[in-house]
Amino acid sequence: MATIYDIAKACGLSPATVSKALSNASDVSASTRERVRKTAQELDYVPNAGARALSQSRTWSIGVLCQDASQMGLWHYLFAQVIESFKDYVESQGYDIVFISNKVGNLGLSYLGHCRYRRVDGIFIVNTDFAQKDTKELIDSNLPKIAIDFQNEKIGCINTDSKESMRMLFSHLYDLGHRNIVYLHGERGKYVTEERIDALVKTAAEIGNGDATFRLFPSHYYSIEGGYDSMKKLLEATTHDRPTAVIASDDYSAIGVIEAVRDAGLSVPDDISVVGFDGIEITQRTSPRLTTIRQDTKAIGEAAAKHLLAQIAGEETSVVSETLPPQLIIGESCKDLTKD
Repeated sequence: MATIYDIAKACGLSPATVSKALSNASDVSASTRERVRKTAQELDYVPNAGARALSQSRTWSIGVLCQDASQMGLWHYLFAQVIESFKDYVESQGYDIVFISNKVGNLGLSYLGHCRYRRVDGIFIVNTDFAQKDTKELIDSNLPKIAIDFQNEKIGCINTDSKESMRMLFSHLYDLGHRNIVYLHGERGKYVTEERIDALVKTAAEIGNGDATFRLFPSHYYSIEGGYDSMKKLLEATTHDRPTAVIASDDYSAIGVIEAVRDAGLSVPDDISVVGFDGIEITQRTSPRLTTIRQDTKAIGEAAAKHLLAQIAGEETSVVSETLPPQLIIGESCKDLTKD
């Protein structure tokens, strides 16, 4: 197996210069870096990860946590796209990713224990139960970390502006003449659930002028079946006061909501308008096309990567969060009642 010394000999350079070139050091010219890389490729050189970790006090690996009771994980389009964007960026900076779990064989490791076992330099929390003991232990640790849709004094967050998102959805329905609106919300107690409910309550108070009925009804995140069951129960509970519009907790749930409305012999949007949240691609291929909030998964993943790498490098020493703007996608799932 070729070594740095073999490359140095072939290029007529010192091993130190070759090492700098392979590490993208700024004090090595672009032409020299290119010559070294080409020679390394020709000699089938593979860097020694252990030696690199020892010399730079890093393992050049980053943990990704995407595990909760919903079992959606990487099946979820939004999470998969965010992780792919995150992965592309950290890989471009020389890092590998490791998926973190508390279910590794019979080791009995917590999330933090798995991070230490794999000696990751930092952790990206995409989806988990933030009330869980293992998650709290991880967040309370001094490991560099960043999350989406959750933040406190110990961890920063990359998220889509929930307040503006819910304002957009409610305002859109209100402008279409809807005054009897129900929010099929996800599990209570979750950071993102409470943030969205709070935003809807405030928006309804600001623009509703007292003439809009806004109600909450329990549902689940990321579940077509959960959306279906919740909508079925809602219809059974509101036979004499059926809502004209429903805001689903997310796009997967919205698909289930639409199915339940149809199975009840009703139509979307003629009888009930439906909106979602996330902007997953499949909902723009269904009939009717779903009105929803699109989250910029590429921007979320890249922002998370940049902030986490800045922490690892010691460039960010305090908790930093970033809120990204939402995009309202207007589909065909809402009826304009002002034209009746």
